[in-house]
Amino acid sequence: MVKEEVLSLYQDEVQTSVNVTAFMTGVTIFFTGLLITKFDSYDLSIKIPILFLLISTFGFLYSTLIYANASGEITRYNKGSRFNKNMNIGDSIGEYIGVYFLVLSIPLVINSITTDAFLRLATLIVSLMGLIVYHLSGFSIMERHYPKAHKIILLFIVILEVSLYLTQRTEYFVYISVIMILYLMTITFFSRNKYL
Repeated sequence: MVKEEVLSLYQDEVQTSVNVTAFMTGVTIFFTGLLITKFDSYDLSIKIPILFLLISTFGFLYSTLIYANASGEITRYNKGSRFNKNMNIGDSIGEYIGVYFLVLSIPLVINSITTDAFLRLATLIVSLMGLIVYHLSGFSIMERHYPKAHKIILLFIVILEVSLYLTQRTEYFVYISVIMILYLMTITFFSRNKYL
């Protein structure tokens, strides 16, 4: 009886994770599609935010697939089950590639599509403050994966985002974007390896 209750709780966790990441996949696809249909020609100031949204879409998509695979592990649950591994890898991909690229792309998109200085700056501040509060609240996946270094890792993400925002219409924008992509992919890879 106890084992059945535990398996039911695991199944509920998988279902919740699949629902959240599937919804977020839809959100990023919507924003990406909206942006693509609104612009006839693209300069780098809008191409990079669209790229971030596309990366975010794939992050949410693959984390949804991994969570769904965890469901199969529940039905075959035993001591050697890969359930925990699937859930942890899904969490890593969903947060670092899905959530982060979505949160970081929004100020860049707004910076590209409006000339309103208040709206542009407010979006950057709200985006970064939300990310910082999320981390400092103790709920972030990063704090679990990198308990001693998560604040430093976050600080570097904030610095890179501000740099992207400030250089969005310059030649340095592409270089900083590549650094951001590689940095978040590296964080994802090393957090993933903790569970292999």
